[in-house]
Formats: sequence, structure tokens, C-alpha cells
Amino acid sequence: MIVADSIGFAGTHSIAGILGAVPGFDVVHGTQSFEQRGPIGTGSQTPDGFAESMVQAMRAGRRPIAVHTNFLPGAMKPACERRGIRYRLIARDPVKQIESCYAWALKKTLDASPNMLVTSLKTSLNTVQSMNLAPTLPNVTYAFAVQHICSFNLAALRQGAEVLRMEELLGDEQSFRTAFDVPVEAELEHFSGTPQHLASHRSRPELDIVAAPARAVIRERIRVGVPAPMVSLAEITEALGY
Repeated sequence: MIVADSIGFAGTHSIAGILGAVPGFDVVHGTQSFEQRGPIGTGSQTPDGFAESMVQAMRAGRRPIAVHTNFLPGAMKPACERRGIRYRLIARDPVKQIESCYAWALKKTLDASPNMLVTSLKTSLNTVQSMNLAPTLPNVTYAFAVQHICSFNLAALRQGAEVLRMEELLGDEQSFRTAFDVPVEAELEHFSGTPQHLASHRSRPELDIVAAPARAVIRERIRVGVPAPMVSLAEITEALGY
């Protein structure tokens, strides 16, 4: 039993797609209900309930793997440990993960998502202003992306989560097999035939009409960490092995 968690924007669609083709594996992706398997935010179980459902799946003869549950690491990792489930963090080069998150968040805002702009403002407006940067939509959204990605990764690191780097998982068959205990007899078409590159968050041409955020300044100055101590993006990047 494995939970390979991530805030997203780290190839989890592709990883889950590869795993889902392995006979006997019971793979869920982007859900907080192992039973109903709906999108995150619908019919959610508690972390303990989710983990217990994975145990029941194992007892039924399946090999449960959950990818990208988005549960807070401080709640999910202990729930897994109480049941013998291995909890890992799927990481990606943080700058690339931030850029993907930024494109997703900005697209949602431009598409008039009812919550995205409010969430970005609540999370990051004060942060941008404290940097003496203009509180523009691109700056606030980019700061949100940095805080969104770094906060989750830092929380998992502080829980002692083992780090699985996306680039190694999708680029090296042995790394993938070892990380997820894939039997040697199971063929992985991603490596032997057609690579999996499933739905991911990419910028649309329409985003080019928006002014560029102060990327370098925000990445350099921002600090995350609740509770303290606060740490920089560079420190998190190093801790993740990049």
C-alpha cells in the first residue's frame, strides 16, 4: 500500500496512468475518497477513513495505490503510518512546478472561476505588498503559486516523507519499478513503447496578453513555513534533492 502524494503539477496524471495499467494494482488519482473516487472536494473521506479503505482493498486482494490525494501531510502521513501504508512525496523541479501552478491559477482567474482570484488575494496580496512590488494580478498569482507549491512540499518534508522526484520516475524504468513495487513481469508501455504524457496544466496563448510577473524577485524574497521557522525556496529546493 502506497500513498504517493503531491499538491499537483508534478506529472501525477502520467504516473497514475502508468500504474493503472499494472495488473492487480488498484490506483486512484486526484481524489479524497478511495470509495467514491470523485474529484477532490466531492464526497471526501477523512485521512483516516481514506487509509482504512486502502487497507480493506488490500484485504480484498488488491494492491492499492493513491496518487495526489491533496490531504495535508500532517494528517495523511500519520494516518498511513498507523496502517502500514508507505507515504511518499512526489516532487518536481520547484521552479517548473511553480510555473505550471501559475499557468493553472491564472487561467482559472481569466476564465472567471468564482474562487481562484479570492484565494490568490487572501493568500498572497499581503506577501506581494510586503516585497514592495506592485499588487498586480500576475504578481499576486505568481506569489500564490510559489506559496501553494512550497507550503505543501515543506509540510511533507517536515513530516519526514520520502521524496520521489518526478523526473526520475518518468525518465528511468528501474526507479519507477522500485518506487511502486512493480513486478518485473509487468510490462510498462511508458518505457517500452508509448510514453504516458497525460493531462497536465499548461499555459494557453491567451495568457500571453498578461504582463509578466516579477518572477525572480518573488522567488528570491518569499518565505514559507507555518509553523516557523520560515524557509526560502532555495532551501526547499535543496531539501527536495534538486
